[in-house]
Amino acid sequence: MVPHKVIDSFNAAVAGIVYVLKSQRNMRFHFLAAVLVLLASVVLGMALEDLLFLLSAIVLVLLAEMFNTAVEMTVDLIQDTYHPLAKVAKDVSAGAVFLVSLYAIAVGYLVFFTRGYLSRPLEISLGAIRSSKWDVAFVTLAVVTILTIIVKVFSHRGTPFRGGLPSLHAALAFAIFTLAALIPGTPLLVVVLVFALAFLVAQSRIASRIHTFAEVVSGAAWGAALTFLLYKLLLGPAP
Repeated sequence: MVPHKVIDSFNAAVAGIVYVLKSQRNMRFHFLAAVLVLLASVVLGMALEDLLFLLSAIVLVLLAEMFNTAVEMTVDLIQDTYHPLAKVAKDVSAGAVFLVSLYAIAVGYLVFFTRGYLSRPLEISLGAIRSSKWDVAFVTLAVVTILTIIVKVFSHRGTPFRGGLPSLHAALAFAIFTLAALIPGTPLLVVVLVFALAFLVAQSRIASRIHTFAEVVSGAAWGAALTFLLYKLLLGPAP
């Protein structure tokens, strides 16, 4: 029962994130800005230390917005009428979001404008991305995971990490197989073994009755197709 409790904890955490994204306009704005900044950092070939500064700022902003939402809902639950202290609690939490947002803006300015990334030719940066196939392969798997969870949430079938359409396990397994097959230099034996492991993962989800045959097949197809598309966009041969 312990694995199920762990999965339930992950599902509850994802449900909290999804709720804030659905209910809070500011959170959606911050999340979209974070995605655009991270995409820009990849395209511009940002150094690791600069990327860490950006990630710290992004995480702090998202966390502050989530805590602000939690404070507001807790205050509304306890105090359903106007009270000066309730207003102070909400104002303080909103002020924390504002301060962290200013920090994020300062970090973005210092990284992008004072480190010379915006003056680099785009062609050189794209070439650097394509030369780091395994690094971007990791990003590809992260994208597959996030998009699959989003699809499961909006399809209202199963939970983010258990059951539902499409199967996250099958999507990741066949995404890894697709990467192994597409990246030049991967030995044929490795590709075959990875396919066998992906097939076993998909079969185990059906055998354990966590997913139906259709959910597993759709997950495998979704993961493979999305990985192939991302590979062609980012990991194709450099011009």
